Amino acid sequence: MAFRPDASGTRFHARRASRRAAIALGCALLATALSSCQIGSSFQYVSHRAPDGVDLYFKVPPHWAIFNTDQVIEAQNGKLGPTQLRQIAAGEWIETMSPRPGVTPKTSIGVGRRYPTAVVESRQLGSSERDSLNFAAMRSELLGTDPLSATSGFQVLSYSEFALPGGIHGIKMIVNITGASPVLTFGQVTAVDANTNWIFAMGVGCEASCWGANASAVTQLLNSWTLKEQSP
Repeated sequence: MAFRPDASGTRFHARRASRRAAIALGCALLATALSSCQIGSSFQYVSHRAPDGVDLYFKVPPHWAIFNTDQVIEAQNGKLGPTQLRQIAAGEWIETMSPRPGVTPKTSIGVGRRYPTAVVESRQLGSSERDSLNFAAMRSELLGTDPLSATSGFQVLSYSEFALPGGIHGIKMIVNITGASPVLTFGQVTAVDANTNWIFAMGVGCEASCWGANASAVTQLLNSWTLKEQSP
């Protein structure tokens, strides 16, 4: 994805815009996926099982609204039937979330301003993407450009690469988007499975002042993001 400013703020611009979606209000997660949402005393626990045998887990602050794939696809394309929703999603799982008062699926898409917004996705890589997949491509998954190699517009605050048991590997970074005014802060975790068939990503962001005020919530969200290969 890349981001672009529009009338409602900075938004992610998908390489396949019609196939990006968001998460469901409360616990209404995609019915056909093995996803679940459990309310804890201090967070909402969300899980998703991808077709490649990888389980995804993360914790969302309890007061954040969560929107599912169907809701965001319809926010981008209008009311659709079940067959159209499946065709547009094409197996991709994507959710968005935000604590913004009165947030809707449409306003939850993109980098937040006064309130954080977050996106999490699981999608299958195409053959050409698999051939060229590297750390730079992972860093570009949500922003559409690599902040580490960009000559302007970004300030990298932290960056690391990781490898998990089973061959999962990826990147984690926090950057200031200095090309926006006011400056936005954006955190991202991206990883691929051992066979480089599926990519998984989470991103959360808002204005730098908002990030500071919500540091505990956004840090918990990013740090809770976990991938695990299913046992054979």
